[in-house]
Amino acid sequence: MKANTPLLLCVLGLSCAALAQGAEASKALPEGEFHDPFAATDASKPAAEGEFHDPFAATDAASSPAASTERISDPLERLNRGTYYFNDHLYRWVLRPAAKGYGAVAPKPMRESVDRFFVNIKYPVRGVNNLLQGRFSAAGIETARFVVNTTVGVGGLFDPATRWKLKAQPADFDQTLARYRVPTGIYLNWPVLGPSSLRGTVGLAGDSALSPTFYLDSSWRWVTTGATGFNMVNTTSLHFEEYDALKNGTLDPYAALRSAYFENRKAAAAKKE
Repeated sequence: MKANTPLLLCVLGLSCAALAQGAEASKALPEGEFHDPFAATDASKPAAEGEFHDPFAATDAASSPAASTERISDPLERLNRGTYYFNDHLYRWVLRPAAKGYGAVAPKPMRESVDRFFVNIKYPVRGVNNLLQGRFSAAGIETARFVVNTTVGVGGLFDPATRWKLKAQPADFDQTLARYRVPTGIYLNWPVLGPSSLRGTVGLAGDSALSPTFYLDSSWRWVTTGATGFNMVNTTSLHFEEYDALKNGTLDPYAALRSAYFENRKAAAAKKE
């Protein structure tokens, strides 16, 4: 009983304080007036006579969906829309036909192996950014995945690491900057590269500096440029239906793509180990 004495005294003190507050509040009411004990103490002023008041409406403006939606800053919208139309025409006239033709002659398992190869060689980007974010366990898993897939997986063409319960731990420099609360900045739409932001552009530059191909001699630039183009065609052959579905399912593909970009980056920044 002695061990519970301080707790009982605390509860008693709080109860007395609540009763005293209630007594003070009751003095402010005219005699005989009914006071609803369930009414909110900070309720807004009553509606004017004859005006309809929705009892189910949210009293806090922050609870509305519009208030909870984060505003996207796009002061360069006219320029960004022009870039979007350029990229869209490039996709429809060049990239999509090339990807469909390539997909017609290359079986899907082969294209998936090529995709895994390019993902595997970008291990430094994921490993370093996981470390910068303090996700040391994720960095260790990514290192183990790289070793396993490079050796047993024949240079990353196969993914035995996933079958061995080594789950991929994606990370990039934009995500790292978000973890350190660097603001997103304005929306940018780059030619060929597509949707980004001010922070995302810095992140892209940081990731490029971590890519092994960045440090190849200039005589190899034509190889890296060709490999980049081939990777783009290969990736498009695996995912072009997604862009087509997004574009055909909205009246404003530009706004839809912009929202999808920010939602994706928001989810990546909120991801925990």
